[in-house]
Amino acid sequence: MKKILTILIIGFILISCEKTNENPEPMQNDFKTQILDGYFIKSIAFDNLGNTWIGTFKQGLIKYNSNEIQIYNSDNSIISDSSVIYDIAVDSKSNVWISCDGLIKFDGTSFMKYTTENSPIPEDFISSIAIDSKDNIWFSSSRSRQGGIVKYDHTNWTVYTPDNSDLPVSFAQSITIDDNDNVWIAFNEIVNDTYIVKISNDNWTTYTSSDLGFTPYYLGNIEINSRNELCGAIDYSLSSMITNNGPQVFVYNGNSSEQLQYDNETNIKFISIDNQDNIWCGTYGGYAVYNGQEWIIDNSSFKEVSVFAIEQSPDNKIWIGTGNGIYIND
Repeated sequence: MKKILTILIIGFILISCEKTNENPEPMQNDFKTQILDGYFIKSIAFDNLGNTWIGTFKQGLIKYNSNEIQIYNSDNSIISDSSVIYDIAVDSKSNVWISCDGLIKFDGTSFMKYTTENSPIPEDFISSIAIDSKDNIWFSSSRSRQGGIVKYDHTNWTVYTPDNSDLPVSFAQSITIDDNDNVWIAFNEIVNDTYIVKISNDNWTTYTSSDLGFTPYYLGNIEINSRNELCGAIDYSLSSMITNNGPQVFVYNGNSSEQLQYDNETNIKFISIDNQDNIWCGTYGGYAVYNGQEWIIDNSSFKEVSVFAIEQSPDNKIWIGTGNGIYIND
């Protein structure tokens, strides 16, 4: 009898642990540490050397680590005072790639800027960058009904537009790459006219509303979680309606999508996925986190400065970029 009881207790403990791992608690959301007061933060990326690279709204590029803060602007680089740095990615050789009014590469010593004047890229508006396992640089180079996406292998430029490829429309809102090196792109033509494209080697697949199981109003950014599922934000900022009954976030597993919504008023500007698959949503007033079961919402902490970037650092802390510096959870 004692042996049976012991087995039952061990089984209960194992089941409890398994449930705990399947449903992790949200990250600590007590953001007491503030850095870079006075800087309008638009993007954040981490390299493998202990540096944080921070893009700003017309205040340059910031290199931040425990020993130094280095600002690159028009005084000491080719980054102009009018440049908005929308996205940053770091390749395996620690080259920093910057999206702004062109594509900028920084190798730690010198800067190189690629534009329509000195490269084949179709548009000088770069909003999203992603780097695959072979260090190919994939980026958007598009506006409404103009341009497309570009693949750069450090020697050759491959430009994809609706005229020379299977792209359904021109404007690429966001690019991300999954664990199998598939390239995913979110496209918008107009509201309620959106597409997801997957490029797998030379095979192209376009996903429409019928594939997703709902009609996205307007796609925001997309990211990949640990299960290799596509997660995306739905942007309602172009709507004239005060309320919206559609989903704010979706998760697509290749066959069907789960639509998530925590209210019908808040406009989610972007999402970020942490290493526990919590979905962090940046809003004008703060953020919301979905942990797979419930929403944790903070609409007051950053109400005065708004949230423009959320990233998880290598030490698992969450960095929130705002209109007035970066806040880090403790």
